[in-house]
Amino acid sequence: AYLYNMLEVNMWKASDTTDAHYITLDLQDPSSNHKKADFLVILGHNLKTIGATVSLQYSTDSFVADINDAFTPEAVPADTVYLKEFTAPAAVRRHWRLKIYNHITPPTKPAAYMTLCIWGLRVELDYATASFDPYEQDVKAQVYLSHGGYVTGVHTQYTERGLTLRFDDADAALYAKVKAWWDTSGLKNFFVAWDTANNPSDVYLMRPDLRFSNPLKNGGLYRDIDIQLKGRKE
Repeated sequence: AYLYNMLEVNMWKASDTTDAHYITLDLQDPSSNHKKADFLVILGHNLKTIGATVSLQYSTDSFVADINDAFTPEAVPADTVYLKEFTAPAAVRRHWRLKIYNHITPPTKPAAYMTLCIWGLRVELDYATASFDPYEQDVKAQVYLSHGGYVTGVHTQYTERGLTLRFDDADAALYAKVKAWWDTSGLKNFFVAWDTANNPSDVYLMRPDLRFSNPLKNGGLYRDIDIQLKGRKE
């Protein structure tokens, strides 16, 4: 499983037909980890519909002369969640930006938009000890029944995903990753991908359970780690 959480832009929509669009970040945070990235995720967008190409770029001089693509620019393949993994730059970079270009502009197509965009450093965990269902769902709805027990109406609110990851006999290195995630991200949303090699489209925006409990065992050498997650189905 992968945990993704770092820098985010919420509910962005282009205000004009400019090509290209840029979303730029000047990272003045002293932490070097906040100036690197090896993934990009975009959720709730229309970049496929407008035929857009995306690129994540970094720079040392605010994109005056030093402009670098973090990965080879590519057209977004679908309007569903878009995840791109790549090799992080060797050195930290203060200036980052998302470039959206080559798109079809209004009035032919709607203006570009996206609900959530995140890039940062991913964390790879281990193989889960217990089996789990990556497609577990719980439909939140009011179902109305007749006196005879027939369905007379359904008011659907949304569908909630559920994902439970268990790691028995986890060593200190794995626990350190999980604890760092909890300490820095807490109850906030983050992205989870359970198998990017064989199921690259299974990338979910989720939130953790309120309880963080991973008991010691075998005299304190190992832990049993349980991560319970929920999130709205896209």
